[in-house]
Amino acid sequence: MSLPQHMAQMGMRYPIQVLVSGAGKRVIYKDFWNHGLKKNIPQHYKDYQNLWREGPQEHIHSRPKQASFEKDEWGEIYPVQNPRIYVVYPDKFHQGLWGGEGVIKGMLKREDKNHRNFKPPPAKYWWPTLFEGVVHSEILDKHIELICTKRGIRLVDEAAGFDKYLLSTPVNEVYATGLLRIKRELLLALADKERFTTVAGGKSAVYDKYQQWAVSGEEADWHGLTLEEAKRKQARIETEQVESETVPDKLRYRKELVEMLRSGKMEELDLELAAERGLEEQGGLQGMLGGISKVFKK
Repeated sequence: MSLPQHMAQMGMRYPIQVLVSGAGKRVIYKDFWNHGLKKNIPQHYKDYQNLWREGPQEHIHSRPKQASFEKDEWGEIYPVQNPRIYVVYPDKFHQGLWGGEGVIKGMLKREDKNHRNFKPPPAKYWWPTLFEGVVHSEILDKHIELICTKRGIRLVDEAAGFDKYLLSTPVNEVYATGLLRIKRELLLALADKERFTTVAGGKSAVYDKYQQWAVSGEEADWHGLTLEEAKRKQARIETEQVESETVPDKLRYRKELVEMLRSGKMEELDLELAAERGLEEQGGLQGMLGGISKVFKK
């Protein structure tokens, strides 16, 4: 049985039964963070990324029925289904304030004719109405220009401010990576409490208003990063850790020499060097260094 290209790359890690079954997909989902650089990424970022990958869950483009059962026109009772509409989120979505709205792809109805038409109906894309807008951030103390929708502006008004909307709304409902980067700046600013003090020229009332969403600087620095950016960040951290733990040979040999001087092993070294006659004839300084290297090997 042949597998798609993206699944064939995982064939060495999982058996084929796991790749093609529904239960196997759940196993792969749980095992997603156990390999490579993702294994050492902090847990708070894993929770953030898992929630973001769910995407908007609210019925934005449809009106779900509240009843569990209903009758049809013949009086038959059947369970109510609320199918979700497939939504496409283009790159422009991640650069603006769309409030979860996206592009809906559908089909146009074909004209009724006397003969059957076997051609597929033409595709149709429904875009939300977009306009330029400006929002104000109290924490950053600046205005931000964004491409908005009416729903996005309404959500900001209902949250009583742009900062409160980003901080209080789950990341999967915000979903736009551009807005999550702004949220990262907000969290980094809240992590530095000194900038809001009166001495530093800040507004302490602003910090008191949003302090319930304040997190540590380390967690704020990870928030809002894409998975690729998080992997590059983790790679830099591991590289710096390895470099800090690596001791240059110059320092290591110097430390060994000092220990030998303190323990008196240098006297034994002098006796061994004196016993090896003819070092100068065999190579002068090179032979002497060879004798010293033998002692270090011991």
